[in-house]
Amino acid sequence: MGMSMNAKLKTARRNFDTSLAEVLSARPDLTHREIEKEFGVSETVIRRVIKQFAIPPRKRGPKAKEAING
Repeated sequence: MGMSMNAKLKTARRNFDTSLAEVLSARPDLTHREIEKEFGVSETVIRRVIKQFAIPPRKRGPKAKEAING
């Protein structure tokens, strides 16, 4: 007997959450809004994954400007 539909859904969600957590950790340059559009998820899903994987908060505020070489 194969996996139940509920077990398949849980596995798919776990895999998706893992992928989303990897992006949230590896790409601090992306805003949550950009991630929402890319993954087709809501802010609630992003917050759930951040909490589930204990991802530290991102730096907030304006980004520092790079020095102009000249």
